[in-house]
Amino acid sequence: MKPALWLLLGVVIGSGASWYVRGLTDQVRASTAFSFNDQLADRQRPYLSATGSWRGETNKINTVQITCDASEGRCNMHQADVMSLTGHQPWISLNSTTFSIKRLDAAGVVAEPSLPNICVHQTLTLDRVAKAVTLVRVKSSRLDACKMVQDEPVTLLLGSPL
Repeated sequence: MKPALWLLLGVVIGSGASWYVRGLTDQVRASTAFSFNDQLADRQRPYLSATGSWRGETNKINTVQITCDASEGRCNMHQADVMSLTGHQPWISLNSTTFSIKRLDAAGVVAEPSLPNICVHQTLTLDRVAKAVTLVRVKSSRLDACKMVQDEPVTLLLGSPL
């Protein structure tokens, strides 16, 4: 009788635990905490990097990694977004953008995309004093192809996931 009770108790606990874990996997979240690494004073390999999630973005589940290489005069931004259409499984969208450094000084780095976009102008700012990263997007064209872009500027702040 005792082995049967132990078996039944194990099945109940195992079922409950697996149901709980399944519920955890249904929620997708960005997991990259904000970090800001300033190594521009390094003479051999001067760089500045930051990771986190964009705050102010309509899609709240995103992870961003930015690395600025002072010797190459560019910043690379890699972004992963979890997209979800109503009633469908979430999917991942990956995007990489290369920015040319326009200004680099003790205050920070200001960069713009190396390849122009016909609809938007972006400015990436890494503030070395405040240890903050912002991305400002401004609509730059009234062409029919750009109708979907909102007229108001969008300012995103890199931080820890919400």
